[in-house]
Amino acid sequence: MAIRGLGWLLGLALAGCAASPPTPLSVGSIAIDRMVMASAPEAGADVAAYAGFENRGVDDRLLEIECDCAQSVELHRVVSEGRQTRMRNDFPLALPSAVRTEVRPPGVPLHFMLIKTVRPFVVGERILMRLRFERAGNMDVVFTVVASTREGWDAWPGP
Repeated sequence: MAIRGLGWLLGLALAGCAASPPTPLSVGSIAIDRMVMASAPEAGADVAAYAGFENRGVDDRLLEIECDCAQSVELHRVVSEGRQTRMRNDFPLALPSAVRTEVRPPGVPLHFMLIKTVRPFVVGERILMRLRFERAGNMDVVFTVVASTREGWDAWPGP
């Protein structure tokens, strides 16, 4: 058990040294890629994050995202009501079978929002988050802090 934990920590440390984005990850039939997030200039900031999901199995849902790096993580949906625009927490995120679902920059209508970060995040840093799926289970995912989420998204190899 201690060796497995040590290997996991070593893997995270090495992931932080990589010059290019990490490769897509999979849990069950869900593949995840383009895990990028904005920098946080100071603790207490709200920061947007993005990812792409490819579901190669039965319908699933992303129920929540947890991390030690922020008070909470919400799935914000931009909603217009008359002349007002607001954000609504819209978990769970439906991941239909045989469909690619993207929560992508610029974040309209959807983006993940880390609420009240516990510290600053600098460009190039890797932030660990746990994604909890209804069927596929839990998956620990590393998001890369980028200067521009749109450029970081576009630079990712793949779909």
